[in-house]
Amino acid sequence: MNNKLIKQVAEVIGKKLAKHELSIVEAAGLTDTVPDADTIHKAFVWAITPQGGEFWYNINNGWWPYNYKRKS
Repeated sequence: MNNKLIKQVAEVIGKKLAKHELSIVEAAGLTDTVPDADTIHKAFVWAITPQGGEFWYNINNGWWPYNYKRKS
């Protein structure tokens, strides 16, 4: 798992969730992934991930991607 991707995703959802969500993508064994990509925009095709395109679109824009509010 790429540390640059973890850092980018963690800025939005925290490190623990970032590792979890990226591990789901990794476990899916997608053929359209770029392991050494430095951003989620370049790393994989969002729409074919288990989380779906809207999830990664939200993270890419710095928005909370889940349908519940984050605890403060």
